[in-house]
Amino acid sequence: MIKRFFLVLTMMGLAWSQTGFDILSTPTDARDASLGLTLNPTVKPTRILTHPEAAVTLSVWNWVADIQGAYMGIALNNAHLSFQAMNSGELEYRNEVPTEEPLSTFQYNLFNTGGAYAREFGSVILGLGGELVYERTLNASSTSLALNLAAAYPLNDRFIVSGGLRHFGLSGELDEETTKLPSEMWVEVDAQFNQLSVLAEINSGSFPNAVGLSYSLLDKFEIMGGFQVEAADPDVRIHPSAGFTTDWSNFTLGYSIYQLNHTLGARHFISLFWNY
Repeated sequence: MIKRFFLVLTMMGLAWSQTGFDILSTPTDARDASLGLTLNPTVKPTRILTHPEAAVTLSVWNWVADIQGAYMGIALNNAHLSFQAMNSGELEYRNEVPTEEPLSTFQYNLFNTGGAYAREFGSVILGLGGELVYERTLNASSTSLALNLAAAYPLNDRFIVSGGLRHFGLSGELDEETTKLPSEMWVEVDAQFNQLSVLAEINSGSFPNAVGLSYSLLDKFEIMGGFQVEAADPDVRIHPSAGFTTDWSNFTLGYSIYQLNHTLGARHFISLFWNY
């Protein structure tokens, strides 16, 4: 019951805060959830060329009290398409807990359709992504257009430096309440050492520092882990995540636990990648 109460407060905070689209900054599949870093090519469009793949991604995740999400990504040469949805299930709106009956019930829904394109200009890679986002909570709704601009430069065969702006654009209103996109500047370094990959990111958002590592075993099994640093007041919080992927024929199955020490509990991701 206590978890459900805090969950309601969290969702109400999303409804009335100035950054109602913070869900855009959460992971989309088991890989980036394991690392604690956003790897979605719609958000970081240069990854279309720096980490090319021909794959269709299907992913679902679950959090406490029936908060669920689903994601589909399609890689197409220099382009990438993505579709994402989130639903909270039925939540209770109260002014006292737990003695009174709820004043009303509501759901938090979000739908996100995005696309990205990247192109090489000499040694530099430039990419542009866009997301059309619809958010609805309690008796309010909003539609926004978020843009993602990125550039990447391979230093050598092992290191790639990239950076850009994500989630900036035009935002609607939640009825009489205003909302805005969680716009961030970010810089990332990718390093590859045989079977070991290291990623580190610095950004201007809620989790300003993140580091992720992945290690490949026998080319069929990959273990991943990472942590995010949250600039919480008054303390600094560290959120670890972990997971794995395994290959079978043209498919890759992934599982991860995102933010193991989160106040409301960890978020679980299951992903299936079809490598066509």
